[in-house]
Amino acid sequence: MFNQLDYNFSRKLDFQRNLNLFKEKNLSDLGLNNIKKNLQKHLQFLMIDMYSSWRESKDQMLSVSMSKRGYKAKSRYNPNGISAITIEAVNILKKEKLINFFPGFFDSKRKVSRLTRISAKDFLIDYFKKFKFTPNELNNLRSKEYIFIINHKQELMEYSDNFETHEIREILKNYNFLLSKTFFDIPCIEKDFIQRADNSKIIISDYCKNSHFIFHNNINNLGKLQGNWWSKLDLMSIQKYSNHMIINDSKTSYIELSDFFLNFLQKFFNLNPVEINLEDIVRKFHFLNHNSQLCLLIEKLVSSKNFAGFKKSFWNIKRKMGIHKSVNEKDLELFIDYLVKDLNSLKKLIFSGKAFSWEAITSKIFLKLLKSFGTTNSNIPIIKVYDKFYYPTSLEMNVLEYFETVLKKELKVKIRLKTKNCYQYEASRSKSIFKKLVINNLNYTLRYKNNKKNFITSLIRNNIFTNHPMSKN
Repeated sequence: MFNQLDYNFSRKLDFQRNLNLFKEKNLSDLGLNNIKKNLQKHLQFLMIDMYSSWRESKDQMLSVSMSKRGYKAKSRYNPNGISAITIEAVNILKKEKLINFFPGFFDSKRKVSRLTRISAKDFLIDYFKKFKFTPNELNNLRSKEYIFIINHKQELMEYSDNFETHEIREILKNYNFLLSKTFFDIPCIEKDFIQRADNSKIIISDYCKNSHFIFHNNINNLGKLQGNWWSKLDLMSIQKYSNHMIINDSKTSYIELSDFFLNFLQKFFNLNPVEINLEDIVRKFHFLNHNSQLCLLIEKLVSSKNFAGFKKSFWNIKRKMGIHKSVNEKDLELFIDYLVKDLNSLKKLIFSGKAFSWEAITSKIFLKLLKSFGTTNSNIPIIKVYDKFYYPTSLEMNVLEYFETVLKKELKVKIRLKTKNCYQYEASRSKSIFKKLVINNLNYTLRYKNNKKNFITSLIRNNIFTNHPMSKN
């Protein structure tokens, strides 16, 4: 069942689960009796996270550290106080033949150590099937952390709260509650995952929607929005499915912030005004397909210290960007020459080695949008997928008003937003020939139908389906 590719289909333990769902009686049902209280908590934790992993995808495994160094019980990111006792709990489950256990090893090909993988065996899966825990119930933790601060080694940092952290955390709590009532999916995807250019499988599941912000070193340095499945997509996947993403099984539109990339670049580095359209540049180079690719390439040109560094970055991200055409060194040189000639203000930035993150900027705009929504108690489900912002078409006037206000304040320029409509699927029940034509002859996959059904069941179970937009479909 499990081959090398499956071994890579795994995720880390989620230390912020609601452990109270799995009771002492449930452990007894599985033959786990007379367990010490602290060990019992760790067994409950593993059971709940294995259940969550199984609900996300039947083939996914959990990666677990079998070293004490892999656990930090006293941390704001670990509200349940999960410690190295997890190792003992894993060994018990292995001994009782409740889990598949794949020891960690050193991957000589990648030159990295691989953690141990575990997953529920068939007997345990059969036991899981009696439960109907919803994403809301699994994530219903009062002390759940939504602000992650990391250092230059990508390690989580502890921090003290202040007014700003309290404000951002409250905004994210409210946003995640709104997400829990929002169905966001891609109807044309048949499998339960999207495969990125690096072969990583990104699960599309209602159990993978929780969102948090990553900050670098301190609360003033926002990096990006993470946690949800759509934040893990690469540019290749985003571009492929950008017109297929829909909210609440209804008409959906989106705004591309890349239209304002040069405005943000100009403001960030205090450059002279840049009068050129990104789409004109994209059309000039055979290997480019869309604005987001160009934005990322300019970002890499600025952060690189020389051509060799840029070239290395380009080869590393070429497939992830969705660039499939052949590109040689001469193509890259012509691309840079054109930018220097037509975007003269960029000349001093190219190979400057200066930090500039387009994803960080789009995340800051997203946070400001959420703040704007919060001040007016607006329940507008807006989804940020890299530099694209999705929303229900029925709320377009409201969204554009908020977006224009935020961008005007940020850029101090006249704002003219362009919107794009996602494809319509078979949701329309009208017998009108015209309406049948505009749904693009696209059909829901069985996976999508099942996800939709499970989502509605979850809302009903949590008593929040009444007056939901999907209740009118």
